[in-house]
Amino acid sequence: MGRDFINKHVLIIYLLTISYIGLSSIPKQEPQKVEEFIVLAKQFESAGNANQAVYYYDKAANAYWGLNDYRNAIMYFEKALENIGKVGNKNGEKLLYINLGLLYSEIADYAHAQKSFENALNIARSSGKKQDIGQILYNISTVQIEQENFHEALATLNKTESIALEISDQRLLRNVYYNYNRVYEGLKNTEKAAEYFNLYAILTKKIQAEEIRKKELQAKAMVDSAGRVVQQVSQEKEHTEKRLVETSKELKEKEQTLKKVEELTREQQMQIELLNAEMKLRDAVIQHQKLLQKVYIGLIIFSLAFAAVLYYAYVQKRRANRLLKEKNDEISRQRDAISRQADELRELNALKDKLFSIIAHDLRSPLFSLITMLNIAKEGHFSPENFKEILDELSVNVNHTTALLENLLTWAKTQMHGVKVNPQNFDLNQLVNSRIQPLNEAAEVKEIQLKNNISQGAFVFADADMADIVIRNLISNAIKFCNAGDRITIWSTTGADKVTVCVEDTGRGMTSDVLQKLFGTQITSTPGTKNEKGTGLGLILCKEFVQMNGGEIWAESQPDKGSKFFFTLPKASV
Repeated sequence: MGRDFINKHVLIIYLLTISYIGLSSIPKQEPQKVEEFIVLAKQFESAGNANQAVYYYDKAANAYWGLNDYRNAIMYFEKALENIGKVGNKNGEKLLYINLGLLYSEIADYAHAQKSFENALNIARSSGKKQDIGQILYNISTVQIEQENFHEALATLNKTESIALEISDQRLLRNVYYNYNRVYEGLKNTEKAAEYFNLYAILTKKIQAEEIRKKELQAKAMVDSAGRVVQQVSQEKEHTEKRLVETSKELKEKEQTLKKVEELTREQQMQIELLNAEMKLRDAVIQHQKLLQKVYIGLIIFSLAFAAVLYYAYVQKRRANRLLKEKNDEISRQRDAISRQADELRELNALKDKLFSIIAHDLRSPLFSLITMLNIAKEGHFSPENFKEILDELSVNVNHTTALLENLLTWAKTQMHGVKVNPQNFDLNQLVNSRIQPLNEAAEVKEIQLKNNISQGAFVFADADMADIVIRNLISNAIKFCNAGDRITIWSTTGADKVTVCVEDTGRGMTSDVLQKLFGTQITSTPGTKNEKGTGLGLILCKEFVQMNGGEIWAESQPDKGSKFFFTLPKASV
């Protein structure tokens, strides 16, 4: 992990270290060995020249760092720190603390690494340089991540992000998004981790595009410069040719003159020799100009070749970036697919466990009880009066088991995507009347009054079978949680485009905590006032069927004051 830390930050720290040259003046002759740096540093330290001592201790530390001798590098950076305090160079002191933070990270001593970065941060804050503050905060967050202090790292990254946005530093912001990704991976928040990984990838792509654009502009400038050189050479060529024509003309004129004065005196002969010497001089000038012309042409060819190399490098980098993007996209798609498959597998396992639990317990227990009572009755152990009571109890037990099994099968069918909505116009009042009749027996056993106050002519446009299951489950729940003497009323109101149905009871009601969990995806069941059991599927079915028909469902309740269950269905177009 420490090696990754150094690799990610070495370029930034290298750039910061370059600026350290300003700590001291550079001597004329630089020593080439680490031992010479140390000897010079100690000599300057003894002589009281703290500035030069800092310079050579820094050189020695960097040399050991390059040899991967981190312990000695740390020791001589600390020596440089001892002397730099005498000079008062705060910027150099900040850079030394940063180097120490990086070296401590190399040897996985993250506590000292964080302390060094915090000292650098204090100096940067005193100078008010936002760029330095942001970069050091980012280094601190990386150390905190290596120590798995994810919440501290998150707070540090929030500060770093604010600074990066304030100074519009895209590279710093990109690094912040990458560390956000690492933090949320450490916190097991894959959704957040994926979100910041995508932000990191988008910003990286943008920065690369800007760099490519910058190189394109540089290449274009070089081509333009080469064009200007070609134009300059062309002008020189034209000027030279013009001078050659003029010189040739002059030579011809002089040759004619020489022919006329061949028989002249010695003095005239000397003049002719001088003219010959001048001609040789002009020939030398012409040769020199030709040489310059060749040099210019060579420079042009070199410039064009260099521009071609740059363009080739640009094309290769562009291709590599495209391949990297394709790989990143493929990794993101595979990660999303694996995440979806894991979620689906967890849901299927939960569904399987719940189905097995219901079949093993809630269905087997009533059936075993029924079989036991029938065997006892078959052996003649009950009197006629007892047998009638048992038949009544068995009837309630079988009705409960039937309703439980019907809910179970209906819910399992919805989970397997086998239910389709078949909406039609129907009278809600008639549907409630037909549903109350088979439920009256259970209500009468508990001495509960059941009443239908649905408005006459309340027509809705929905799936009648689904609406029947919703009403049956809501009324059965109301019976389950009512005591003797309570009453259950089903009523409705009609709006402009929907009908609102309410199943109201005066039973024992619910607390606000229970009310908030009613329509969740978690399957739970609460025993009734007579210890009636259930599967916990009734309200889940109600919610799914109401929503599949374009309606909503909710509840209102207070402890010991009863409950109201509301749902809406689309109003029929008459």
